Order: sequence, then C-alpha cells, then structure tokens
Amino acid sequence: MIRYCSKCIMPDSRPEQVFNGEGICDACVSAETKHGHIDWDARRAEMEDILADYRSDGSTYDCIIPVSGGKDSFFQSVTMRDTFGMNPLCVNHIPCEFTDVGWKNLLFLRDLGFDIVHVAGNRKAYREMVRIGFFKLGDCCWPEHIGIFTAPVRVAVQYRIPLLIWGENSQFEYGGPASKRGNNYLDRNWLEQFQMLGYRISDVVHDGMDLNDIKTFHYPTDEEIRDVGVTGLFLGYYIKWDSMKNAEAAIAAGWNRNPGGPVEGAYNDIENLDCKWIGGLHDYMKFIKFGYGRATDQLCIEIRAGRMSRDKAIVELKNSSEGTVPWKYVPDFLEYLNITEKEFVDNLDRFTNRRLFLCDDSGKLIKDKLGNLTRRFPIWDH
Repeated sequence: MIRYCSKCIMPDSRPEQVFNGEGICDACVSAETKHGHIDWDARRAEMEDILADYRSDGSTYDCIIPVSGGKDSFFQSVTMRDTFGMNPLCVNHIPCEFTDVGWKNLLFLRDLGFDIVHVAGNRKAYREMVRIGFFKLGDCCWPEHIGIFTAPVRVAVQYRIPLLIWGENSQFEYGGPASKRGNNYLDRNWLEQFQMLGYRISDVVHDGMDLNDIKTFHYPTDEEIRDVGVTGLFLGYYIKWDSMKNAEAAIAAGWNRNPGGPVEGAYNDIENLDCKWIGGLHDYMKFIKFGYGRATDQLCIEIRAGRMSRDKAIVELKNSSEGTVPWKYVPDFLEYLNITEKEFVDNLDRFTNRRLFLCDDSGKLIKDKLGNLTRRFPIWDH
C-alpha cells in the first residue's frame, strides 16, 4: 500500500522520503520553513558578504555557473551578473542528444552576453555509459547526472576560478535526508550520495570500460580542489527559490518553452527541455521504479508554493501523460544504443516495481495496447 503526503501528492515510495507524525512529507515541511520562517533579507546579506571576497573588476571570471540552458540556468546567470555584479563563466555539460529547443536556449544565453564553456565526453565512451545506466542502473541519463556536477568543478580547477554557484538544494526543495537539507554547499560527498546511484566512476572498469576514455567525468582530487580553493554554493540557500517565477522571467526575456507543450510525462512545458530523453524516458523509468514521475514533481511544487490546491493537483495529475510510455524519442534511443524495441521493453519490465503495478496471475505486467501500465494505488482512489 502506498501512502501519500497529506499536503501534497508525493508518495512514500519516493526514495528516502520521510513523513512526520501528521503524514506530511519532509519537502512540505521544508516549504513551510522556506515560506514562513527564513529571513531572506539576512540570507541575501550573507551572500553579499561572501561574494565580496570573490568579485573581480571584470577583467577575469569570478564564478562558475553550471548551465543546461533551462529556465534555472537563466535565473542563476542573470542573478549573479545583473543583481550581484559578478562576472560569471557558464559551463555546460553536453547531454546525449540535444533537442532543437535545448540548443536554442543555450544560444539564447550567449545572446544575453554570457560566455559558455561546453564540455563534451567522446561519444563512443558516453554511449557505453548510457548503456550501463539503462541496463544496469535503470537510469538512461546516468552520465548526464554525473557530468553536470563534475564538469563545472573540473573547469573551476583548470581555470582556477574558486567559486561555483549551483541552483537549488534538491534535498531541501524536494525532500531528502535531514542532514543534507540545510546545506548551502555542494561537495564530492553530495555528488556520490545523491547522483551516482551507488555506482562510482571507477566501477565502469567492471563493464569493460577504460577510465582514460572518460576523463571528463573524473572529479578533481581533494588536493586540486584545495589548491584552487574551490567552493560550491547553492543559490537557493540565499535567494528564495521559485522555479515557476524563474521560468516567467526567462520567458519574458525571450527564452523558449517547449513548442509542443509539456514533455511526455510532465505537467508543464518549462522543464527538462535540453535532452531528447531526460524529460521523457528518464522520468518514465523513475515512474516504473517508484510509482511517480515528472508531473507529480511539478504539481507538488505548485502546491507547496500555494498556487494550487491538493484536490486540483490530483485532477491535473490524472489528466497528465505521467505514466505513459514516452514513445516520441524511443526510435532515436534505440538507434543510439543499437538495440531492438524488444530489448528496450524487456529492460523496462525488468526495472518495473511489481508491487506498484498490476500483474496477471502469472506475474506478467498488465499493459494496454500502447504498453502502458496500471497503477495499483492511484492517488485519486485515496
């Protein structure tokens, strides 16, 4: 049986989810703190004091901002440059396969006057990492999750720019271990604990890969980091984070939302636009393992921000495409890994949590003609 948060619609099947005695998830508890118990003026003043030690006269870069080209990349970049007077260098880790709108939004950042360093691992090795992620870890975007947190730190060391500005702290905003929710920095431990799925880069040798072929994914040594003095801060610790307001500001400036409406499995059209399968297939694989997907995430954000009621969110979730197989870019994915549709579907079935989805008497998953599963415990029945 799944239990859902009494304030939002997040299920307890979410990894590391914690509910308090009133049935409220830790993300909603954090949201109450965020909206009612934090002195954001004091936090901003604290950040001003920190930045004063790093700010340059403009002749050199004084901070690094990891960017994908999304709405939050826009917010981070513009906030650091135009609000705090910093001189950022943006760093982009190139994903498996760009979407057209994803590439346009990266160019948009450059049109706004930001310099970008693109880090791209060789496609042969990258493809093998995607294969490991898909078949072994149940995450088709495993190398993306590592690269976006590794490439900026490598560039910081190589360019000797000690300050990195990340976006929100996902453990605070979306729930996670209490010991990490209050952090205002990101370090190697955070990366290994929350992004690598228990499978470290060094483990790829067991799958026949050569570590020398994936140098862009190697996190700098502790000695290199200490030598440069690299510090990574979460902007969301100092500035009240609101992904919808970030999107509204970006769109007003000329940023592109998804032209075809919400990405498959999503509620809105403003997230995960850069890669062909991070917005569809990646979120679907989360759905089959944990019983919730991107639309649930997005609707919970709206509830916690006070823009939507829980009842309305349930209706919107039921009407969304969350939980449907994201067929749009599947042909591209099959070609990318050189696999058959049967191999693809069989692997999805292997990672599907049968405690969360209906099966027949033989234990075979029950699907409709499009391959879609049926939840055992839909929220609208609770």
